[in-house]
Amino acid sequence: MEDFSAILNGVMWTQVVLAIIFIALRSYTRFFLIQSLGWDDLLMIVNLFTFIGYVVCITVGVSYGLGKKHAAVLPEDYSKAVMWEAIGQGICIMGIAASKSSVAVFLLRIVVEKWHKALLWFCIASTTVWCTVTTILLFVQCEPAAFLWDREIEGGVQRFDFTPVGLCMGSWSATMDFVLAIFPWHIIMGLNMKRKEKLTVACGLSLGVFAGICSIIRTYELQALSSPSEYVYDTVPMLLWSSTEVFATIICACIPILRPLYVRIVHGSAYGLGSSDRPTSYPLNKYARGGKAGLGSSKRSMGRSAVYAGAGASGTGLVRTTVRMGSAGVSEESILREMNGEGIRRTDEIRVTSSVV
Repeated sequence: MEDFSAILNGVMWTQVVLAIIFIALRSYTRFFLIQSLGWDDLLMIVNLFTFIGYVVCITVGVSYGLGKKHAAVLPEDYSKAVMWEAIGQGICIMGIAASKSSVAVFLLRIVVEKWHKALLWFCIASTTVWCTVTTILLFVQCEPAAFLWDREIEGGVQRFDFTPVGLCMGSWSATMDFVLAIFPWHIIMGLNMKRKEKLTVACGLSLGVFAGICSIIRTYELQALSSPSEYVYDTVPMLLWSSTEVFATIICACIPILRPLYVRIVHGSAYGLGSSDRPTSYPLNKYARGGKAGLGSSKRSMGRSAVYAGAGASGTGLVRTTVRMGSAGVSEESILREMNGEGIRRTDEIRVTSSVV
């Protein structure tokens, strides 16, 4: 195929639209259902903006000939295509740091052991440093920097080959994907839960393995950075796998968070707490308890107590009153924190039944 421009625009913008939908659903679930908007959500939104910025840069590059053979691109447009691709790569690299950090910060909310937290902070710090250094080296590999995309500049020199740097960064990114995907299994397998529940929660938190696979393929495709004459054509697979890696990270990080929304849609209940949450029940009183709730205020705290009154079993003429204390949201996060013993949310259910005369 001689022209990949249509594929670049079609695939990347489809990924952007889907990413926006998933992050919007994630934000809705966290803010309105779980009422626990946190720093991991903010980092995911930052990741979305970097993803959009990356795709915009590639789209501009396509307008100058990115994705086409060198012979099909005007000489004055070729350097502009390379320039916009380079800018997009820099934005994408920093987006990778934001995406990995978002996943790690989410896991920080559910771990208890000090070495667990230390490992996650190491993942955040090392990935951020690697991405920052790689982005800097991307633009200082040539002197002046513009020589990277315009080889006609007199006196311009390339200080070093950036390809090994990109390969090291890609390898580290893939490693972090697998670490963050495998790590939850160590936590979950030791919990006092049913085996089926363990597998469900662990699989939900380990979807990042797909992002790791994309990262490995992208790292392999980074060899095209050394392409001497067909740079804007040979680097197309690398660009597509870069966007796919970010997209996969977004989807895999959002799916576990959407469980309460899924329960609400399927069972007609925001939290799946039982029949007392159905329309036949209504809150009598609510008492907010103190505590941190991510970025939210104390009024939107995760910890809540609620008293519900509603009809009993169908046809019995009984009235049931239920008192629930603790988190209203049922997600992998709440399950794990309860089972780990930190931030315990006690659920007391008091049923008072009386005959209706």
